[in-house]
Amino acid sequence: MTLPPFPTIDGLDWAPPLTTGYTQIGRTSGPLRIRADADNAGYADDVWDYPSDSGAPRLNNWWEGGEPPGPRSIMAAQYWRLVPNTFTHLSAGTSLEKSWSYQHGVSSTDSESLTATMGIQAEGLSAGLSATFSHSVTISDQQTQTTQYSVGSTPEGKVRVWMLWDLIYEFSLVRADGRIIPAGTYRGDVDFSNDDHYSGAYLNYRFNHLIISSGNLCSRDALFDA
Repeated sequence: MTLPPFPTIDGLDWAPPLTTGYTQIGRTSGPLRIRADADNAGYADDVWDYPSDSGAPRLNNWWEGGEPPGPRSIMAAQYWRLVPNTFTHLSAGTSLEKSWSYQHGVSSTDSESLTATMGIQAEGLSAGLSATFSHSVTISDQQTQTTQYSVGSTPEGKVRVWMLWDLIYEFSLVRADGRIIPAGTYRGDVDFSNDDHYSGAYLNYRFNHLIISSGNLCSRDALFDA
C-alpha cells in the first residue's frame, strides 16, 4: 500500500496540522448508479446514470431543466488525520503508556451507499474499491476499538516530539474539475420493468461525500536537544 507522506517534524516549536495533504488514489471512469423513485407510481430502483434504450431498470433520459451536472465520477483520496490529544513533548527520562478508544470503519448505511453508487458486486466493499481504483483499500465494518501505545524513555539531554496519525479515506462525487456535485434531486424518465412504460422519477445519488477512518494508526516522533 502506498501511503501519503507525513509532515516533517522540524523543531520543538513545530505543531502538527490536523490533517496532512491529500493524495488522490483513483477516480472512476464509467457510469455510476443513481436512485430512481417514481413517487406516485410506487416504483423505486437503482439505475445507471447514463441513458440507455435497452435493459431494465434503466434511465431513458434526463428531463429538460433537470440535466445531470456534466461529466461525473467518484474521486478517492487518502490522508493522515491527527488522533486527538496524542501530540505531546516528552522530556528526558520520561516515557508514555496510554490507551486510546476510537471509532473506525464504515457504517452499514455508508457501505450500502458506496456499493450501490459504484455498482460494486458481491466481492465486498474493500475488494470492490481496490479493483475500481487499482489501489489497495481496506475498510472494515464500523467499530469502536481500544488500542494501547507505549513510547520508550527519552534519552538524557533530549526532548521527544510524539504524535499518532489515523489513515483516512475520502470519497467524493465530483465534476471534471474536481468540484463536489450535489447528490440531487434530479428528474428523468425511467423504465423500471422493461415494458416501455416510462415513469417520471426523482433521481438522487446515495451520497456525494464520505470521510471514513481506516483504523490504520501510525506514530511519528523526533528527538531534539533540550
